[in-house]
Parts: sequence; C-alpha cells; structure tokens
Amino acid sequence: MELILAKTSIEEKPQKITLEKLAQKLEPNHNQLFYFDKENNHKDLLKAVSFFQSKGRNAYLSEVKFGLDEKDYIYELHIV
Repeated sequence: MELILAKTSIEEKPQKITLEKLAQKLEPNHNQLFYFDKENNHKDLLKAVSFFQSKGRNAYLSEVKFGLDEKDYIYELHIV
C-alpha cells in the first residue's frame, strides 16, 4: 500500500511511500512523526496504524488543521 506524504512547499510534487519503507525509517526505542496528505484514504491510514501495532509499536493517527477552512488539514501519524 502506498501513502502520499504531505508536501513541505506548494511547488513540491507529492511523494509516495510504502508501509515497508516507513518501517525501515523507524529507529528502535524512538518516537517518530510522519505527516500525510489529505488525499489519502482514511481507511488506508487506519490500516497503517494497525500495521505498526502488529509490529509491536503504538501508533496514533490525528488530523492537524492549518487553516480556517475545513479542508485545510493533513494527517499526523505518531509512532511510539
């Protein structure tokens, strides 16, 4: 499953990443935050939470709003 990472600038092209690559980026015994674009399917992000929980990590998904419009948000995945 591929997820779209949140862009860091307006001109940047969206980058996709797989769950396996995310798991490789994790350091043992460290917290990690990942930010995802709002174009991702919410169910796919919940599957990502389940994926990391099955690996023995705690994972929390939340929406981060950055504007006044309801459409101005990104997803935050916090892996402990």
